[in-house]
Amino acid sequence: MEVKTLVSRAHGIADDISKATGSKRFELHDQLHRTLQLIKLNGGKVPGQLHRLDLDLVDEAVEDAFDNVPV
Repeated sequence: MEVKTLVSRAHGIADDISKATGSKRFELHDQLHRTLQLIKLNGGKVPGQLHRLDLDLVDEAVEDAFDNVPV
């Protein structure tokens, strides 16, 4: 798949993430992460905004995991 198409897809997923909640947000993050990996594998450069979103969502998932740890 062409890098330009993958970047467009990633932006679309990012828009969907901004509107999603709960488990749907997690599913969309997985799609975003895989799309960003495909961009890299096809020799493209991941836009900074999408890279930051990916990292923010990883942080969010880690925090959510710790919220469920008994004290």
